[in-house]
Amino acid sequence: MNNLKNILFIIITIMLAVVIEAMTVNSMQKVNRINDPFETLTLKKDLYRKDVSLSEIIYSEKSTKALMQLIIDNGDTTFKNISNRDFIHKFYQKNGFTPMWFTNKGVKSKAVNDIFKIVENDAMLDKRGNIYKRYKYLKNRFAQKSNLSIDEQMKLDIELSSLCKSYLSFNIYGSIKWWDFKNRLKWLRQNKIPADWVTYTPKYDIVELMSKYPFPQVVDITTPRSFGYKKMLAELKRLKNIRRNGGWRKIPNSSQLRYGKSGKVVAQLINRLKSSGDYRCDGNNQKYDRCLKQAVKRFQKRHGLYPNGAMNSYTRKKMNISVDWKIKKVLLNLDRIKRLPNQPEDRYIMVNIPDFRLYYNENGKEKLSMRVIVGDKKHHTPIFSNKISYIVLNPYWIMPDSIVQKEIIPNILKNPTYLQDRGYEVRTSYSTKAPTIDTTKIDWAKVLRYGQTKKYKFMQPPGKKNALGKIKFKFPNQFAVYLHDTPTKKLFKKDIRAFSHGCIRISQPNTLLSTFAARDSSVNYNRSQRILRGKNKTQLNLSRKVPVHIVYLTAWVNSDGLLHYSNDVYNYDTKQKRVIK
Repeated sequence: MNNLKNILFIIITIMLAVVIEAMTVNSMQKVNRINDPFETLTLKKDLYRKDVSLSEIIYSEKSTKALMQLIIDNGDTTFKNISNRDFIHKFYQKNGFTPMWFTNKGVKSKAVNDIFKIVENDAMLDKRGNIYKRYKYLKNRFAQKSNLSIDEQMKLDIELSSLCKSYLSFNIYGSIKWWDFKNRLKWLRQNKIPADWVTYTPKYDIVELMSKYPFPQVVDITTPRSFGYKKMLAELKRLKNIRRNGGWRKIPNSSQLRYGKSGKVVAQLINRLKSSGDYRCDGNNQKYDRCLKQAVKRFQKRHGLYPNGAMNSYTRKKMNISVDWKIKKVLLNLDRIKRLPNQPEDRYIMVNIPDFRLYYNENGKEKLSMRVIVGDKKHHTPIFSNKISYIVLNPYWIMPDSIVQKEIIPNILKNPTYLQDRGYEVRTSYSTKAPTIDTTKIDWAKVLRYGQTKKYKFMQPPGKKNALGKIKFKFPNQFAVYLHDTPTKKLFKKDIRAFSHGCIRISQPNTLLSTFAARDSSVNYNRSQRILRGKNKTQLNLSRKVPVHIVYLTAWVNSDGLLHYSNDVYNYDTKQKRVIK
């Protein structure tokens, strides 16, 4: 029997070689364009197991031939209604043009069902989109697998691989129309409003991953782990479940909604807060007691309201926002996270602009949170990531040319002693060793009129009035943005804190400095405090850079495990559009 198997194997191999030789010149040219995949077939005999059956050998050779004809010879016809042609070429070439989802015994049921289950249960997928529609079609076709010819099987094999590629691209990159959004930012810049958003493209080789791992593992590898992505995804599923059950009943304006009151409207409020995870008390209560007040406070805090525990008109308005609105908000922000750096970081800083807060995280836990002031509506703080490389104590404020043009010189023209009153210095270079110039002898109107402002370097020396305060955290970048102290502390009491020219003012610079001192020997906290009592500029170079992410999330899961929402301070939510995939 073994001799017969060997003889048949040799005959089939010879017949395959004859078929290859008989291919047309045109077909061979197509083959050459994808690096001659038939070379792999001459070695295919080495891929067979020693105990391989004759039926497996025959099926393997037939399926390979069918795949090559579909992908190479008849590619123009095959890919009229199948996407991802280049991917299919590379994927099957890498795998020796063997079927991925069929064997001689039929469909690889577990592998195929795993794919269908993942697509079916993805809360981010829109059922009106092409990915979901292709999934439904293929699920129906695979259910009719018993009477399929080898050519039909191989076409289905290609279609399912194409679906996998489309789904993984969606899972990795999301569905925001970034090119359209970047054009809108460009329009803002053309209208003198600095606005930038740096997106990061995840680097995954889908061909390599799908060739090496089962599909569920590939999905897990390519799913973001940073910025609370998976917790937000769970919240999205919860919101969609609420929608399936009819959504939320609107909370009316009622006299019952006062501390100490009780009644049906109070019970309705409790049910509403239970569904959002804010109400955490046991029992069947209908009274506006301390526990309900805490739940209202928790809701207010999550929605950017002052947490006083009272059901005022602002709170009721936020509470009556539709579940559809929240689902759209969460979907948009999940897609934003997909374009943020997804890397393991045991220590990093995140500034969420719409939240007006800085978060310091170590080993997956929030260690510090503080209020910040960000760019105003005419000076948007850019969205990007970088690494803090050094800290400056008692910094000089080097004024950007835009501020010099728009604010400083116009004020000099109004008040000749403007610079002296504020202690500002002007030099012809940024070196603090260069001599200052006599500004009273300069015709500033002429300088402004002829665009000569860049000849002069305006700066403010260290001191209590310095616009940067006493500490500056630097991460050199193309936007000239950094974290810094400020002498104007009263603005931190505001709820909406968009007042800067783009840089980020932090409310607790000394506390943040202490976190660096605790982890970096180049920063001595006690010595730093002595330096800060003086006016000498001192630079502390870090031995290990600390990642800093400036993000724009209007919905996110905070350290309390609850979904938080914030106002769209730069109106980016309305400018970013998601496409149905």
